[in-house]
Amino acid sequence: MRFLGGFVCAAAMLAGHNPAKADSTVDYKTGMGWTSNIFQDPTHLSAAFGEAKFGLRGSLALEDSQFAYALNMSARRVPKYRFADQRTAGIEFGYAHDLSKSAKLTLKGGLEHRRTGDIFLALPGALIGYHKDDVFATAGAGLTVDHWGGRNHLTATLSNLDRGKAHFTLAGLKPTQLDAGYSLLDLTGGQIRPLLGGEAGATLQYRASRIAGSERRTFGRFPAETLRGSLAYGRAYGNGITLMAEAGVVGIASPYLGTTVERARPFFKGEATWQLPHKAVLKAKLARDLRLVDIDDPLAEDVRTVGLSLEKAVTEKLKLTLAYEQAYSDWLYYDYRTRTKSVAATLTYTLPRGATMALEYSHLVRRENDKAADFKIDGLAVRFAGSF
Repeated sequence: MRFLGGFVCAAAMLAGHNPAKADSTVDYKTGMGWTSNIFQDPTHLSAAFGEAKFGLRGSLALEDSQFAYALNMSARRVPKYRFADQRTAGIEFGYAHDLSKSAKLTLKGGLEHRRTGDIFLALPGALIGYHKDDVFATAGAGLTVDHWGGRNHLTATLSNLDRGKAHFTLAGLKPTQLDAGYSLLDLTGGQIRPLLGGEAGATLQYRASRIAGSERRTFGRFPAETLRGSLAYGRAYGNGITLMAEAGVVGIASPYLGTTVERARPFFKGEATWQLPHKAVLKAKLARDLRLVDIDDPLAEDVRTVGLSLEKAVTEKLKLTLAYEQAYSDWLYYDYRTRTKSVAATLTYTLPRGATMALEYSHLVRRENDKAADFKIDGLAVRFAGSF
């Protein structure tokens, strides 16, 4: 926390050094709510919660370059199950330098401390929970060059999640690491150029997850590599329709992958926005990709997502948003599948100075091969947010 405090002071000094070239913004959000399933699992334990988020972001223009920073802190308190409280604190920075009129170099990095809690064991009349501290770090570099009739880009990003030990609510249980950490390397290159009134692009992406050898068998988590090639096209039409579509093939390799598992799979990502009459906006999305991180499977997941949303201005200051999403996930290490359906309805009222107050109802249903692992969630929350 001393480091974060020092960073805030440094950011403030940078922003105030030359007001004509500096810019900073404070974002805030606070709220409270109730959920029928606070742990998002078959225990179906309900609880109320309160949450708050604070962010400071800004930029400083230098000669032929620009420096940007962001500081974010958030907290979620669950009075009924204090071990489930959540806290995060992180910093991000970026640096962009014009190497020439047609070339730009970018650097970025970030560090975040996460404290989370969950259930370790639920028995009739007894509940054992835990909390743990994780540290997530990321660093990357990119080069953009305007040449050969378009914009060419190459980026390299390395991220790492360091898992902390779980501290249990039951006295006598020693702190123990429950999950494997990981690192992820992402190398992406491609070109974007004008075509037929829109923009077309080609992308080649390589990703590799790395798991410490001592943690692979202990926690059942294994490394994998993917290689993707895809073509994309996007265009805004005069009738209020905007389309973006990307399609290709993604392949996966790992010494821990079974011989019967399909190595090459389709990749696609599409988004469409339609400006309807009477201040309404209809959005649709469709995606499929192989995920290597933030997954339940030990190796990777083939995830297909479909989403639809409608935004309607009820009055000048009141907006209604309806959203539906369905996600299918096929695990690659295990022969296992999950399906998640979610709907949400949000009423947003705009207050003076751009602040907003939102009332949200959400419903989620999770279905798995193992019927005992199925669960659903109903939630209601009210949130107040703004910036200055």
